[in-house]
Amino acid sequence: MNTKSIAFIGLLWLSALLAFGQRDIEPRLLFSDTASFNFTGEWQYLTTDIFLLNGDKFSTLINELDFARVEPKKKRRKKLGVEEEQLEYLFITASLKNVKFFGDNDITYPLYNFQISRDKDSKYQTFVSDNIDYVRIIDNLPLYSARDYIDAEIRVRAITNNDRDQMLALVASQLKNLSKITTPTDAVMSIIGEFGNFIEANTKKKEYRFSSTIRLFEQKNFDTRLHSIRLYLLSTANTPAVEFSGVPLRQFLDTVTNGRVNRNQLRELIGIRSYPVIVVANYKSLYRTEQISGDEVTFANIEKRKLKVENDFRQGLINAETYRQEKDLLNFLNIFAQLKNHLDIYSLNYRTGNNDAISVSLFRVMQYYRQLQKAYEEMKYKYRGNNTFSTVFNREYESILGFASLYMDNDHNLKSTKNLVNTLVRLEADPKVLNADLEKYIADLRFSDIFKPELMSQNLEGQIIANHLSRLEEQLFKGTFEAEIERVRKAEANPKNKTITDNLLWLAKSTSCSLCRERSLGAVTEFTQRLDAYYLKVELQRYDSIATALQPWVFNRIELIQLMQQNFKHLYPDNANLESARFLNGKITEIERDVFNIRDFLKIDLSGKDLSMVKNFNEKLLAIQRQADANIDLICKLRPELCSRQQAAAQSMKNTELSNLFTRSDSVARQTEVFYSIFQFQLNRLARVPETSKNDELRIETERLANQLDELKVAISLLDGKNITQETYSKLVKQVNQQVKDISDKLVALNEKVSLSSNP
Repeated sequence: MNTKSIAFIGLLWLSALLAFGQRDIEPRLLFSDTASFNFTGEWQYLTTDIFLLNGDKFSTLINELDFARVEPKKKRRKKLGVEEEQLEYLFITASLKNVKFFGDNDITYPLYNFQISRDKDSKYQTFVSDNIDYVRIIDNLPLYSARDYIDAEIRVRAITNNDRDQMLALVASQLKNLSKITTPTDAVMSIIGEFGNFIEANTKKKEYRFSSTIRLFEQKNFDTRLHSIRLYLLSTANTPAVEFSGVPLRQFLDTVTNGRVNRNQLRELIGIRSYPVIVVANYKSLYRTEQISGDEVTFANIEKRKLKVENDFRQGLINAETYRQEKDLLNFLNIFAQLKNHLDIYSLNYRTGNNDAISVSLFRVMQYYRQLQKAYEEMKYKYRGNNTFSTVFNREYESILGFASLYMDNDHNLKSTKNLVNTLVRLEADPKVLNADLEKYIADLRFSDIFKPELMSQNLEGQIIANHLSRLEEQLFKGTFEAEIERVRKAEANPKNKTITDNLLWLAKSTSCSLCRERSLGAVTEFTQRLDAYYLKVELQRYDSIATALQPWVFNRIELIQLMQQNFKHLYPDNANLESARFLNGKITEIERDVFNIRDFLKIDLSGKDLSMVKNFNEKLLAIQRQADANIDLICKLRPELCSRQQAAAQSMKNTELSNLFTRSDSVARQTEVFYSIFQFQLNRLARVPETSKNDELRIETERLANQLDELKVAISLLDGKNITQETYSKLVKQVNQQVKDISDKLVALNEKVSLSSNP
């Protein structure tokens, strides 16, 4: 073979190779960038959408493919292979790289398969509309099973009548890869179904478009953001240069927040109209833990949630960090369920009224509510600076704490228990308390007095409360009570300082601090004792003065009693049984009793007696003295002769005259005479009332009573008359009785008015 033949054959092979090389449609990467937003670890799910733009320009692209058309020679029986090839399909695939969820092999599956035909000018054409929506190839893929985004390698094949087996080979290889997955999920089965759809469409020579979405994690309410965009221009070796600026896309990535991008946005941002374009949009989704309300937290639901978390982690749907925080949240929910259980027990005990059971169940409620608060504080410290906790889990902890707070508002005991726990938790976080807040903190902690002492002493919470109370009460005592107590202790006990304890008593009554109250009352008691000692000394001195004054008084009254008794014998030698005589004799006996009582009382030793006894003793002595003197005044006014020391006048009085004086024939006159004397005594006593206690009305009434007494005296003298008729006598008796009644009623009323005017 000569050199020219070799050169010609080489040229043919080179032309054939070039022709085959120009048959490829290349997805040329024009743009690839990531949003500047800081996607932290909790953005752990990835979604990928593929957009096909300018689909109506595929005909232009296909006709740029340079298929060699060599005319057959006349005597050659076979055509060259390249002459027989006809384009039949435009086949677009996507290969996912580094997705461990599907095993070690990359997975490739078809996106579009468009049928190609010829027009009347023998040019290739394919009818692809320009309204094909996006294809979502991956939905919520766990990121730890892939890289930071899906690297979807796009391939476009122009399939000829000689390449049909390539599509079947692709399907076969991918099905073999999928068969190696030992635990196929719904997502894997969805891909297998999609391959079936592709084969069915291919055998029927129908257009195929990817329709199913590979959804890996079934959960709603994701927060989703655009993460990155990759832009491919579909071109051939013969495609002229296409102008493109990535600045609009770059700005778009930095400004878009939530939601999805759409075809119209991309079309305007990209601006290419002459060739097909494929856009790969990657989104990241924020993990959301399953929300649960307080009423739904039960031990059964906690177990269900635990199983779901374990299954999700085992299947690779959540990462290790999320799994760890979900486990911590489950422990927190378990504490909340325990709290709810003890709240129910307390409610039952409260309705039955069992005080001991109420104390125990309320203590358990306090323990679990504190444990819930402490668990939350521990989680905040454990996950400080952790974005997953702050953006995802923290709101669930706060939600459960909110429900717990609502449950603790059901009655006054639970409210006080909540205040106790909140104060306790604050003190454990920061023991320092301002003086202005001490009363509130102590009042909250003092609710623990409702708990049984053995519960407080045998449990850690009780010991912590007791320690804080001791410290805070000592601080409050030194800041508020100590100086006031010292002032009271140094004060001299005398009447001038008797109100010095008022402020301390008010502080003691207003505080919840038992230490402060105890020491304050102790200081008040000590001052009161000193003041009582002062008053006791005064009363003893007063007793000495009273006793000194009463000694001659007793002697004089004894003499007067003897005189009265002697005169009484002379006045009533034979008429002692008269009513008036018995009245006078009774009064003398009362005087004798009172005087001798005072005489005997003065012999009592008051040393060592307390203040009240000495004071009462002094008042009794003076009261007895006043009573005895009042009786003496009454007797001396009724019968001055009984108090007279003129023995001659008394002895010259004849027995017959005495008999005539007290043996009036009319008993009404005798009785009225007694009433007259009593009325006169009472009126004289009213006359001695100070003028400042009287008003004009009282003076007028006193004068009227004096006139009525004079009238009564006249009536008595008429009753004693010897020459009155029976009719006149009857009228006088009726008149006298009415006068006695009127005067008695008016004296009572007048006494009350005088008392009211004296004590307004």
